[in-house]
Amino acid sequence: MSSKDVVTAAATFAAGLFCNLVGLTDIWGTPQLGALRGAPMWWHTALLAAGCLVMVGKRRHPIVAVTAGAALTAADLAFGGSIGMVLVLFDLIFSVGLHASARARTAVTTTVFVLIGTISVVGGLAAGEIRIGAFLALQLTTLLFVPLWWAANIRQQRQIGLLDAERTAREAVLAERAAMARDLHDVIAAHLTTTAIHSGAALARPPDTDRDRATLGEVRTSSLAALEEMRSMIMVLRADDPALADPTLPGGLDRLPDLVTSAAGDLRITTRLHEVPGISAAVSHAVHRIVREALTNAGKHAPGSDVHLEVQPLGDTVTVTVTNTLTRPPADDHAALSAGTGLISLRERSALLGGSLTAGPEGDHFRVRAELPLRTPA
Repeated sequence: MSSKDVVTAAATFAAGLFCNLVGLTDIWGTPQLGALRGAPMWWHTALLAAGCLVMVGKRRHPIVAVTAGAALTAADLAFGGSIGMVLVLFDLIFSVGLHASARARTAVTTTVFVLIGTISVVGGLAAGEIRIGAFLALQLTTLLFVPLWWAANIRQQRQIGLLDAERTAREAVLAERAAMARDLHDVIAAHLTTTAIHSGAALARPPDTDRDRATLGEVRTSSLAALEEMRSMIMVLRADDPALADPTLPGGLDRLPDLVTSAAGDLRITTRLHEVPGISAAVSHAVHRIVREALTNAGKHAPGSDVHLEVQPLGDTVTVTVTNTLTRPPADDHAALSAGTGLISLRERSALLGGSLTAGPEGDHFRVRAELPLRTPA
């Protein structure tokens, strides 16, 4: 039993009782349908009360409820009929269309069409006028078929809603996969690229114990950083609530000086890092990712270049600009070091935050420039 059904039944009884009190009874003028016309009004009220009790169980047993409702309506017709019982029968037929099985709905719909056709034809022939048959057909269609049509329309809307929900879920999964791909690239690829560049540079030079040990130290540092951030990502994937632990959280504006110090290759970097008050954590991490990717690209494709990094607030936004001179790429620039997804990932990350990112050559320089809102969009 649903509380909503109880409320509906009570409201229907109140409306039907009001109709009885104002005289909306004996609504059928055909003698055959009002053989007991003139009986006390409480008969209509008693049948109305029984019909409203039947309405309470319409959700669990719609066919039983509509059968009982039809019997009570037939009894009410013997007393001339009432608007209250019309309301009850309309609701019970609607419930069949909404809650019954497909086979039950088909059986009830077929029965309704047979009744409409039979009563309309018989009534028209008995009256000797076609218009009487047409009038009966319109009345019965409104009472018996409209609730079924209405319920079918609601079921269709619900199915469309379910399909939309499934499509949204699939899109969410694809978006999550894309986000994981971005984080995997941003978190791990830069460290592995730094390791590959340092080791490649060491192999390209003549052996030197002190220099090689220093290179091994840099390789170890970068490898440990990659492992730490990979561990953070794995913890997020195993967490019940990913929002509680974001693998991108370790990076922020406060770590930009350390990032510049550990930049790959022999870049000559100058910086202008301004305070950015009011910046959200997500935007701060995005700035860190953009700077790291830009410096990593400069180290891969333009070793020995002059790099200028600038981070400054501009109204409600923060701008990040990384510019490096173009030099000849190293001879050992392996294809694995240039997957081609870094800038794409940064553009997607910027767009998700409501910002933009541009990257490309400008004369004898290559510039990466991002403009992000200080606060993430709702």
